[in-house]
Amino acid sequence: MSVPANPPTGPQILESPHAALPGKVPRGLNLATFVQSNPSNVPSSKIAFVSALDPSHKLTRAELFQSGHELAWSLRNVAKLQKRDRVAIFTSNNLWYPVLVHANLLAGLVSVTLNPAYTAEELAHPLADAKPKVIFTTTDLVGTVRESAKHAGWKGEIFVVDREEGKGSETHVNQLMTKAKGQSFKAEWIEEPEKEDAFIGYSSGTSGKPKGVQLTHANHIQLCKMMIPGRHGDLSPDDVGLALLPFQHIFALFHSLIFDLWFGVTVIVVPRFSLKECLGYIQKFKVTKVEVVPPIVLLLAKDRLVDEYDLSSLKWLISGAAPLSADLSDQVEKRLNTSAKGGKLTIVQGYGLTETAPSLTAGAVADYHEHKGSIGVLFPNIQARLVDPDTGLDVAFEIDANTSEGASKKRSKPGELWVRGPSIMKGYLNRPDATAEAIDKEGYFHTGDIAIVEDGKHLYIVDRLKELIKYKGFQVAPATLESLLLSHPKVADCAVIPLHSKEQATELPLAFIVPSPSSSGSSQSASELAKEVQEWVAGRVANHMKLRGGVRVREEIPKSPSGKILRRVLRDEIKKELEEGEKGAAPKAKL
Repeated sequence: MSVPANPPTGPQILESPHAALPGKVPRGLNLATFVQSNPSNVPSSKIAFVSALDPSHKLTRAELFQSGHELAWSLRNVAKLQKRDRVAIFTSNNLWYPVLVHANLLAGLVSVTLNPAYTAEELAHPLADAKPKVIFTTTDLVGTVRESAKHAGWKGEIFVVDREEGKGSETHVNQLMTKAKGQSFKAEWIEEPEKEDAFIGYSSGTSGKPKGVQLTHANHIQLCKMMIPGRHGDLSPDDVGLALLPFQHIFALFHSLIFDLWFGVTVIVVPRFSLKECLGYIQKFKVTKVEVVPPIVLLLAKDRLVDEYDLSSLKWLISGAAPLSADLSDQVEKRLNTSAKGGKLTIVQGYGLTETAPSLTAGAVADYHEHKGSIGVLFPNIQARLVDPDTGLDVAFEIDANTSEGASKKRSKPGELWVRGPSIMKGYLNRPDATAEAIDKEGYFHTGDIAIVEDGKHLYIVDRLKELIKYKGFQVAPATLESLLLSHPKVADCAVIPLHSKEQATELPLAFIVPSPSSSGSSQSASELAKEVQEWVAGRVANHMKLRGGVRVREEIPKSPSGKILRRVLRDEIKKELEEGEKGAAPKAKL
C-alpha cells in the first residue's frame, strides 16, 4: 500500500546534498592548464601512466606534459593546424593517447575520440561529420582509415603512433615532432571555456546515425571540482588506477586521462580487456581502484580465475555506463572480502552519459551499503527533476510500505530524469534540432532514463525511455542496425530490441526480420535465413553491435498507425516466452 503525498503544483527541483561550489570557470582558462595545476602537490617525477604490457614504458608527469608541449607546437607549426581544428584519435589504449589529448588541449584543438572497433563503413560517418584535419591511428588500423576516407570523401593527413618507426608509408608521430625537441607551447587562451569544444565523442541516439557530443573545457574543469566532495571513496595521490576501459569511451577518457592526471593518481594502461591479464595487473601493480562496467563485475563474481590472484590491494570498484544490480554487487563484495587474499573492497556506482561529460552522481563508500543499487547522489551544482513522461508534470513523493525496510524510506514515483548543471554538453555537432530536443529552454537535459529518488537524495535508475541497447557499456542504436538490416536483399522489414542476458549481465541486440517477397519462395528455412542474416550483420559492424541476441523471422513487424515500431509488443512476447521456460536461452527463429 502506498500513501501518496500532495501532488506537486510546479517544478520539483532535486538539489545536491553537497554544498554548492562557487564561481564560473575563469575567462581564458584552458583545460590543459587546469590539469597541470597539481592540487595534490605531487612531484613532477611521479609516474602518471604505465604500460601494463611493458612496465618499462612509462611517463612521469614531467615527461607527459613536456611531450604534450612538443606535440602541440608541432601540430600548430609543422602540421599547420589552426585553433578549433579537429584532430581524430582512432587507436586502442596506449601511452600516446594521454599525450595526444593533452597536446590537443594545449593547442586549442578539439579531440574527436573514435572507437577503434569501427569498421570502415562506420568510421565514415564521424569523418564526414566532424571533418578532422588529421587522424592519429596505429598501423593495423591504417587500412580501415584509408577505406573509410574514400566513403567519406575525407582528405586529411594520417599519423601513426606505433612505437616502431618506419613501418608503412604513413608519417610517424615522432617524425612530426622532429623539430620540437625542448619546445614549450603557451596554452591557447580559451576566451569562453563554457563555449569552446575540448572533445567530440560520438554517442548513438534513439534514431539515425551517431551524434557528435560537444564537450567543452568548462565541462571537465567543473566536473573535476564537483567530484571531490562527491568522490566514491577516500581518493589519494598514492592510489593506483587500472584503465581497462577504452579511452574513446567518455567514462574512461574523463576518469583516467583528465581527473586522475589532475589529482595525481598513477594509471596503469591496458590496451584491451582480458580478465586473466587484468587480474594479473591488479596483483602486480597493487591497483587500488578500477572503473568497470557490470559485465566485468559479473566475471569477478563468478569466474574461477579470480581465486588465483591476490586482489587485496583493491579498495573499490567504480561501476558505470549501465545499471549494476544490488545482488551482483553483493556477490562480488562477499566473494572478495571473505577471501584470504581480499578483505576491503567496496563497489559503488556512478551515473552519467556522454552528454553529461560524463558524471552526474556518485555513491559514497560511507553510506553505499545502506543504498545498494543506487546510482548515488547528485554532484554539487547539479539539479534534477523527475518528470512523468505522459503528463509532463513533476512526480509526487510517496511512502512505499512494500519495501523490505518497511515504510521508513520516502520514495518518489518514477519519472524521467532531467538534469542541468555545468557538466551538461554544449550540444550535438551539426544537429541543432537534436540539441533543442534534448535540452529544454530552462537548460535541463532530458536523459531518457526513468528514475526514483529515495529519502530526498539517493537516486535509482529503474527503466529507460530511450530505445538504446547497452551492451557491456557500449550504446547500440536499434535504428542503426535496422537501417543495415533493410539493406539485406532478403529482408523486407525489421526491428531491433534489447534481450537481457543474466549470464552476461548486459543487453544483447535481438533482431526481428520479415523475409522479402523474393526470398519467400526459396527452400531456405527460417532458422537458415536467421543464421545467414546474423552472420551477414556480424561482418559489417563493430564487435559490440553484433546481433548476439539472435535473429527471429516473423510475418510482420507490429507498428502503430503512424508507422512507429511497437517495440513494447516485441519485448512482451520475448518476456512471455522466457517466463514459459526459455529463460537464459536466446529466442529461436521461427515464422
